Amino acid sequence: MTTKQMCNLFREADGYFNDENVDTEKFNKNTKIKGYCRNGGCKKNEERINALALYIHMEFKNLIRKKSEYNKYDECLLMWLSDKLFKMHLEIKGKKGVKGYMDGTTLNQAYKNYLEKHKVRFDYWDLLGIIPSLREANLKYMTEFYKLINHICKIITDYKDNGAGSKNLSKYSIDCRFQYRTLYNNISECKSYLHLLNRLKGLYDDFRSHAIKNTDSSNNLANKLQKLTLEDGKELNAAKGFISYNFSNSKCKFLHKKKPTIHKASKSNLKPAPPSPQEPQRKTQQLSSTTPSEEPPGKLELPSSSQESHKPGKNDQNEPKDSGKGGGGP
Repeated sequence: MTTKQMCNLFREADGYFNDENVDTEKFNKNTKIKGYCRNGGCKKNEERINALALYIHMEFKNLIRKKSEYNKYDECLLMWLSDKLFKMHLEIKGKKGVKGYMDGTTLNQAYKNYLEKHKVRFDYWDLLGIIPSLREANLKYMTEFYKLINHICKIITDYKDNGAGSKNLSKYSIDCRFQYRTLYNNISECKSYLHLLNRLKGLYDDFRSHAIKNTDSSNNLANKLQKLTLEDGKELNAAKGFISYNFSNSKCKFLHKKKPTIHKASKSNLKPAPPSPQEPQRKTQQLSSTTPSEEPPGKLELPSSSQESHKPGKNDQNEPKDSGKGGGGP
């Protein structure tokens, strides 16, 4: 399986959504996806979301070369699901349209609240049991990771469709790096979140290396496809392999308690990354996204400890464990 194939599946699935709602008419026309419903049909929106998630999961499994191989894209599927659950969460909480809204809801809590009772033919939640600890990640953080996936996919799709001569590649890669830096500025204190961030960096790096290697140097692709570096120019190593995530340790929980500094120019609650010396200052609202209704992130805001819906665990381990399996690929 390739990252391009993952991008195609996510783009296909996203095409069924209007915010948190699945287009019923379009959904019912796809007999393969509808076939994952129980009793021949999905009557509720939640069932249709579960059917789409199961469809993506099964397509992932069909595309990997070895059935026993750890599927490095399962984490990305949970990010995709988080994006849909967060939109549902905003609607149900009456916070849709509220700029920068965030709370302490985890992915696992959102799934249990909104999707668990709406079963389809197979329970993909159990099938994803290989990474149960990732379910305890904050829902909003996971949504922002999916936004980075969208940036990566936008670059890959443009390159595949228009080649190395595309005039958009440089802009798209700068936007991607902006989101990468923004996430780093918010989550770097938590090693499990940082591992996730650099897992996605690995997908981008593998594509970038493959594209540069297979493109004539006259196209200057190495400069068009910017490296994902930090603000000071430092480049972190891409993360590869399966780990046991831990979001209950003190450093990760601290991210859920500290009060953010809101950037005046930002309409969201993520702290934007400043431009590198090579980049001119850009207004944050110019950051492109494959989700037009969502604006560029500023500083991630989570509730104080008294407001958290997810209680801290007793475990205070700081290092996620890496099995060394898996790896990136274009």
